[in-house]
Amino acid sequence: MAQVGGVLVLSTFPDPENYLTFFGRIENAKFKRPVEPGDTLIFELELLSPIRRGISHMIARAYVDGELTTEAEMKAKIVKK
Repeated sequence: MAQVGGVLVLSTFPDPENYLTFFGRIENAKFKRPVEPGDTLIFELELLSPIRRGISHMIARAYVDGELTTEAEMKAKIVKK
């Protein structure tokens, strides 16, 4: 989920190749059901607030067959290379 969050955040920049994303924090993580080998995970991420001072705050959810398996709030730091 953190990698997908990095892609989400960098997609808001006009020149994402000039930035790095560092995972900072995970909060309120909930694991609703096990994920088995062979399951296809679908990630849904959403920014909870605008990026300020290089910090992004987002919520991430993972689904298997339309059923919620995991959710968490995450923060990441965006740094220019």
